[in-house]
Amino acid sequence: MDEHDTGRVARAAGLTLYLEQHPTELRAALASAAALAGRLPRDLYPVEEPAHVLDLARKPEASR
Repeated sequence: MDEHDTGRVARAAGLTLYLEQHPTELRAALASAAALAGRLPRDLYPVEEPAHVLDLARKPEASR
């Protein structure tokens, strides 16, 4: 991925500030993401796709 592609992807994702401050790191991250995506099987059904879910810190409920 060249500098032009990195800029295009970063702008589309709303990462313009990150692109300005850390272009090398962003380019490396996009390259590794593309390499990982290339290793996924192409015939996955939606229910078979890996899903990564982050459980963000929530406020404790008052009833607990």
